[in-house]
Amino acid sequence: MIPRRALLGGLVGAPLLAACTPDDGPPAAVDRQGRESAYVGSYLPDGWELPDAVLTDQHGQPFNLRTGWDTKAAALFFGYLNCPDVCPGIMADMASARRRLDQALADDLTLILVTTDPARDTPEALKAYLERVDDRFVGLTGELEDIVAIGEQLHIAIEKGKQLPSGGYEVDHSTQILGVGDDKQVHLIWTTLGLDVGDLRQDLATFIAS
Repeated sequence: MIPRRALLGGLVGAPLLAACTPDDGPPAAVDRQGRESAYVGSYLPDGWELPDAVLTDQHGQPFNLRTGWDTKAAALFFGYLNCPDVCPGIMADMASARRRLDQALADDLTLILVTTDPARDTPEALKAYLERVDDRFVGLTGELEDIVAIGEQLHIAIEKGKQLPSGGYEVDHSTQILGVGDDKQVHLIWTTLGLDVGDLRQDLATFIAS
């Protein structure tokens, strides 16, 4: 059976899923002119505006989600460090896709993790974790209500999940990766269930170079 968290990657603002049923996948991608494109991810010609919101990075410094990075593109993911299965795989795939890019393209990509579990994901915890995955990741934490509000603007659902026998808890959240252009708008959405890291790398290369 597919883990429930793996099914939270529905495309545009899908509600948290309660049944273990795969979705039908994203609609056909289109390019900037609205024509069918080679993107595996789904392209949004008009895009979604990235919120002008300040969180705290893994170094304890303020980081504006909209203006804190200046590369040609960013890949943005909402997840958490104590996730038992899905989140570590997605972050590893993001890091692997960036490493497989030509150096010039890799230098023009910012990887961003916004935690959905700020109570446990402190700047220190984010720093230690991301150093093992890719130290060029930007890890962001803050007040939960601020993160939920940012998620809502980007069609990311976040809810507290079930309690665990250990006394901990899970966090249910959408698992799509968002591709943001230098216009600070979300233009690409990757549904991560079954996403191949090679396809993600190719999409990123095309997006950065466009």
